[in-house]
Amino acid sequence: MYFSLQTPELELRLRLEDLNKIRIHEEVIPKMLEELVEAIKSDKIAKHPILVDLDTLVALDGMHRIAAFEKLGFKYIPVCMVDYKSPKIKVGCWYRVIKGKFDAEETLNALENLGLEVEKSSVEEVLNALALRHTTAAFRTKNSCYALKSDAREIREIYNWVGEIEKTLRISGLKISYETEADSENMLTRKEADAVLMMPAVKKEEVIEAGISGNVFAHKTTRHVVPARPMHVDVPIEWLEEGDLIDINEKLVKYLSQRKVQRLPPGSLYESRRYEEELWIFE
Repeated sequence: MYFSLQTPELELRLRLEDLNKIRIHEEVIPKMLEELVEAIKSDKIAKHPILVDLDTLVALDGMHRIAAFEKLGFKYIPVCMVDYKSPKIKVGCWYRVIKGKFDAEETLNALENLGLEVEKSSVEEVLNALALRHTTAAFRTKNSCYALKSDAREIREIYNWVGEIEKTLRISGLKISYETEADSENMLTRKEADAVLMMPAVKKEEVIEAGISGNVFAHKTTRHVVPARPMHVDVPIEWLEEGDLIDINEKLVKYLSQRKVQRLPPGSLYESRRYEEELWIFE
């Protein structure tokens, strides 16, 4: 049993699912996990459902919520099941946006010392090389762009390199945040960032393989964009702790059926975050 939201481009199936059936495909960041655990304890509700593939129950996002629910000892978790094969669902990247006292030559020398080949290039050439995985990553400032090359072609090897690059930048005293491709571009243009680390996107089949095998990616590897995203199902945490799953899902369907849904267009700023998808918010 599930509650169906029939959006113009994709059906969203909302239900509670056994937590131990959900498969993650990415690691979590310990600090973010601890903060989320405390927030859930304080709110006493599960605000937003995680996105999962309908066929495999591999989680597409919400890794920290899954880990937080496990830590809190919950039995069930709110999910939004989607047809991951749909071309309407895209997989993007979280580019690493770099801020701080920044010396481009010094930074590029540090990356060469890691064993990377640094080659000056154009943005267009770099984007094409990343798509084909002919380069491991790219380092871009407002006025220049460099391909960072290695022998890595397999996606986990590439993201292992990304992790090493990120670590080197942090050791240098630089601050790093995770932003969408478009937001990274805008931040460079507005001089709100000193540089951006770019990397290839993961393919859908690689996401599923990681979830099923348990050989997960590093944190902030994938960024899923769906046509519509449900928000604020606000499931009371006592529903997640025990009871018959069929009965609880019947209760959930009735609960959601009685609530109105507000739709916000793509690009809306909601709860201090800008969303690329249309939001379907339960009121």
